[in-house]
Amino acid sequence: MTTDTERAHRDPLETAAELLDALEDRPSLAVEADLAVDVGGHGATVVGYDDVVAVDVPSLPAALALWRGLPVDSMDLAAVLASVGLTAELQVRGVPVARVGEDATPSAAARRLGLGSVELVPDGVPLAAVTRRRG
Repeated sequence: MTTDTERAHRDPLETAAELLDALEDRPSLAVEADLAVDVGGHGATVVGYDDVVAVDVPSLPAALALWRGLPVDSMDLAAVLASVGLTAELQVRGVPVARVGEDATPSAAARRLGLGSVELVPDGVPLAAVTRRRG
């Protein structure tokens, strides 16, 4: 029998594995959201539609700050999202730059950059660098 104290001192990967086991037989989720949020001093919008949650930030530095500030490892995030049938898409001024989760195809470039199990959108970063927000 495991005590609460022993559970509190477990390795986070073991805890994530237990969560994935618990979610394995659950149906996929669908998300509906339209939010304006502040992430680390940067304004962002979060829009959820069906099985995709898009997080749109105003600049590439804001995107990097958001990614670096995630409270979980990208491998754990990818696994949890995939286990419930969700994909998260990071956008800069409406241009997709990265995806993680169910419909993401992890790229070798992302792994080499230390981003983990992430799909980088090939033209996303250069396009986001030159795109201005309409409005």
